[in-house]
Amino acid sequence: MLKKLIGIGLLLTLLIVAISTLGKSEKTYPDEEPVNLQTLNEIPEQPPLDTYGMNVKLYDVTEDQIRRNESLSLILNRHGVGPETIHNIQQEARGKVNLNRMIPGQRYRIYKNDDGTATTFVWHRSATDYTTFSWGDDLRIENGSIPERVSVASVSGTIRSSLANAIQAKGVSQRLVVELANIYAWTVDFYSLRQGDNFKAIYENRHVEDTYIGIGRIKAAEFEHRGNVRRAYYFEYGDQAGYFDADGNSMRRTMMRVPFEYNPRISSHFSHNRLHPILNQRRPHYGTDYAAPTGTPILAAGDGVVTEAQYRGGNGNIVQIRHNSVYRTAYLHMSRFAPGIRPGVTVQQGQVIGYVGQTGLATGPHLCYRLYKNNTPINSVTYDFPPSDGLSPEYMDQFLVRVERLDAMLDELGSSEADRLAMY
Repeated sequence: MLKKLIGIGLLLTLLIVAISTLGKSEKTYPDEEPVNLQTLNEIPEQPPLDTYGMNVKLYDVTEDQIRRNESLSLILNRHGVGPETIHNIQQEARGKVNLNRMIPGQRYRIYKNDDGTATTFVWHRSATDYTTFSWGDDLRIENGSIPERVSVASVSGTIRSSLANAIQAKGVSQRLVVELANIYAWTVDFYSLRQGDNFKAIYENRHVEDTYIGIGRIKAAEFEHRGNVRRAYYFEYGDQAGYFDADGNSMRRTMMRVPFEYNPRISSHFSHNRLHPILNQRRPHYGTDYAAPTGTPILAAGDGVVTEAQYRGGNGNIVQIRHNSVYRTAYLHMSRFAPGIRPGVTVQQGQVIGYVGQTGLATGPHLCYRLYKNNTPINSVTYDFPPSDGLSPEYMDQFLVRVERLDAMLDELGSSEADRLAMY
């Protein structure tokens, strides 16, 4: 009995020792050095850098705007930069940035050392793009950009007098009017919009840091015009993008209905028997006259080749474009042609080809816009232009998923909604 108790005791003792050993075991690795907590605490704090990567603790920073008739050399000279350094900067800038594009109102920054010596100049070429000129230890010129932040908002309303007034009443930038006009340029005559027509738009607002810089892309839109509802959806596919209707047909047409960025007032319609305002004779008027200020840009109604660009009697300065074997257009009474516009030149739809004037027989500044189909004049205001190519079948499934999502967002917008609704 005593031997049995002794044996049990020995077993318990060995078990306790084993458990104790396991609890204190440590795994070691060769060549492992212990962590020095003091070294970790001594890691230097990162210097505070501004948007342009400059350590603001090391410089006295002056921010200002370019004034009228100011140039880079005048600005740098005013801040104590010598003529030799300015000359070297101007030489280095060649091929990197166009200094002639400095315009009043653009922002800039000057960085100076503690002794007041200027070493860096940052020029904001736009809201997002800037150029940094540094001439401290060595001369460097670098272009950069500030990332944009995009938020999505929406607006809807009913037209009482004009689309521009309706959107202004919502507190939204007038740029939205231009963007909508671009989307619907081939399908909606904005001059014929009437009281009671409705509109909706889901669009992007662009921000740089905490500053609003304008309207971005329109993601989807709707126009209810004379009882007809037209929706447009932005879609990116492959390396291309554009606006399409719900069936994947392009919102673009082979020809623009109005060759302007916006829809000016029609001062004289297409007619087979119009009383000429100067000659006081009844004769056909195979065009549509758009009254607009002298110098207003005129756009090519479609892709094509310029066949005429000259002064021609009562037509004044005229440009004609052959778009294909079916369509050609003519633009009369221009004040001048856009640079490079001459016979044989290929132009793209929406490209500026000239500017409104009143050359030839004209009582005031306007454009007489003429459209020909198979060499027969037709009314560009009422003609139903064929659409451009739509989406190929391989993208339709992806497109329809996007349409479903955007339709739900558009459906949530009431035409009588008083305020913009931030979507996300």
